[in-house]
Amino acid sequence: MKNITLFSSPLEQFEILPVFSLYMGGLDFSITNEAVILFLIFFFTSTFFYSAFKQSDSTLYVVPHRWQVIIEIVYKMVLSMISDNISGSKGQFFFPLVFSIFFLCCKFKFNWSCSV
Repeated sequence: MKNITLFSSPLEQFEILPVFSLYMGGLDFSITNEAVILFLIFFFTSTFFYSAFKQSDSTLYVVPHRWQVIIEIVYKMVLSMISDNISGSKGQFFFPLVFSIFFLCCKFKFNWSCSV
């Protein structure tokens, strides 16, 4: 009877493996598992934000629907965290940076949970 071990390296989840290999002119243009996950994250995030806007004039709906409410909740949550920790209008100056870092951390968390 063959002894099979189910143990693998804890770093195995971080391996970047080619899904589709393409070599042109000595350059490697392979599509990897990381590229597929990043594309899916970009697609779902773009679709999520695109669905919050009217198609006719690219403005937010007057009567918010579910997606817009979720986007506004996240926006207000990050804005209130900044306003509470950085006094007054100085916090508004750092808001775009902190908001971008917040979504970057969310992306890394989602990316890590997809690869586990």
